[in-house]
Amino acid sequence: MISVTDFVSLPKVDAHNHLNLGMRYASYVPWAGFYIPDFPRKMSGLEEMHDVIGMYTRTRTRTAKDAQDLITLSIQDAIADGVTILEGSIDISFVHHCNNNIDTFLTMIEKILSKFSNSITFLPELGMGKTFDKLKIKKWAPACMESGLFKSIDLYGPEVMEGIDEFKDIFDAASRLNIKKKAHVGEFSDAKSVRDFIEYFDLDEVQHGIGAAQDEKVIEFIKQRNVRLNITPASNVMLSAVPSLEEHPIKKLVQSGVKVSIATDDLLFFNRSVSEQCADLVNAGLFTKQEVITLLANSVNDYKK
Repeated sequence: MISVTDFVSLPKVDAHNHLNLGMRYASYVPWAGFYIPDFPRKMSGLEEMHDVIGMYTRTRTRTAKDAQDLITLSIQDAIADGVTILEGSIDISFVHHCNNNIDTFLTMIEKILSKFSNSITFLPELGMGKTFDKLKIKKWAPACMESGLFKSIDLYGPEVMEGIDEFKDIFDAASRLNIKKKAHVGEFSDAKSVRDFIEYFDLDEVQHGIGAAQDEKVIEFIKQRNVRLNITPASNVMLSAVPSLEEHPIKKLVQSGVKVSIATDDLLFFNRSVSEQCADLVNAGLFTKQEVITLLANSVNDYKK
């Protein structure tokens, strides 16, 4: 059995980490002041996860300090896992907690960047939910992107084409500003949806994307476009997107030559760090230790180009 210690000391990337839920449950509880019943646990899908978020985590976050605390806890736990490059998603809804003041929001991020500048390469990502108030996103997103603080953007929510046209201008602006473009698709949706999202938004990376394994032509398309999939195996298993880790399509995608990184998604919910998932993948027989080490090194090298 491979131990997590075989990977903690290695340089690694976490490029799919929602910082409002990116910390250990053991870190969250003392801050939140309460336990979540029967948690963490395997869930039947995103709807069950959102029930827990709506009942517990979202209602606990009320102020700018709360938002700053959550981001800080997540960065600290990434550092503890040996993550050297953290492309962490900061949800645009946090502007709400900053009294709807975009300058206050950006100042908060600047302070966090300064706090961790000597301990990790933190690359803030602007996270946008498809179900969030579109008028507020259209108002706040340009200022966020033009600030120079955000190095990537990410769109999440229902993995369907319906409604994504409302975000096209934002992604086009990101292209002009040389900001990396990502979107969540292919965890619960099929290969065609992965290709459609990549083409529509001209994506640089896909959060999840495992549905692409269903179609060899889509796999080849992803390779030709040099799109990286930021895959979160623990999330996919815990949300029942795949039956088990042993059956996870990450092996097929990697063996087919698709660029892949291993990421945490929501550490609070899935309780597996990048290093722990590396050990899990080896122990499940999907990769050798050296193959995982190569995956980690390739992900880091992507930021040196």
